[in-house]
Amino acid sequence: MRIISTEIISAEVRDLFLSSAFLLPQKVIQRLKQALELETAHIAQSTLKCLLENANLATSSYTPLCQDTGMAQVVMELGQEISLEGPPLAQAVEKGIRQAYEVGFLRKSTCHPLTRKNLMDNTPGSLETIIVPGEKLSIWSLAKGGGCDNKSRLINLSPTSSLEEIKAVVVKAVIEAGPDACPPLCLGLAIGGSFESAPKLARRALLELWEEPKMTDEENDLAQELLHSINATGLGPMGLGGMTTALGIRVKIQPTHLASLPLALNINCHSLRTNYVSF
Repeated sequence: MRIISTEIISAEVRDLFLSSAFLLPQKVIQRLKQALELETAHIAQSTLKCLLENANLATSSYTPLCQDTGMAQVVMELGQEISLEGPPLAQAVEKGIRQAYEVGFLRKSTCHPLTRKNLMDNTPGSLETIIVPGEKLSIWSLAKGGGCDNKSRLINLSPTSSLEEIKAVVVKAVIEAGPDACPPLCLGLAIGGSFESAPKLARRALLELWEEPKMTDEENDLAQELLHSINATGLGPMGLGGMTTALGIRVKIQPTHLASLPLALNINCHSLRTNYVSF
């Protein structure tokens, strides 16, 4: 049995959110550069150059990538042979989030939903804990801006919906998101599951956008078709027109009830502020 102090988890969560606020993942930067090489519209080229310059300035000056530093989301895979000691896990995660937004002077955006009074510490965040075999602990962080989160979708389709209808729903959701979600977008799509599980699966798809494990052939083919259709809309970077409306999409398909067909689309802006640690 491996023993891990939840104080260590607090420190890891703090560091994950701190670094992701200032450092855009290299895989996102690579996709932006690839998009710039392919773009033909002048305004789209200029916009992509600005996004790359923004990422460089954020890193060099230790300035947040965006003024909306997001709500904090944590996904944790906890080995079943791990014993936790110290403060309760949820409290430890909240502590790490609170410290990150305080130490990094990051904008605190959480507020009461009715009075709109700011809670001034960017908590509560969300925590999804998955129990897995072994003694390994893995933590993913996601700082999600309000603009793109507002445009994410959970839709219960008719179970008789065709694949073409499913694809049309996804493309329509991106078009309706428009410039408000700050394209070029990073997308996680879940088809199947339940009202509860589909959004979690879509978030996992987003977190694993260009990571292992690879998609199945069925998922990969659908992802490629959707990416082509989404970029063919001409919405373009920041909604100003161009060939790059999305940088990538990952699809996850899972079984569902015979009377159901949930679809969850997790829409993230070009600033995919994710981070990961495993120990």
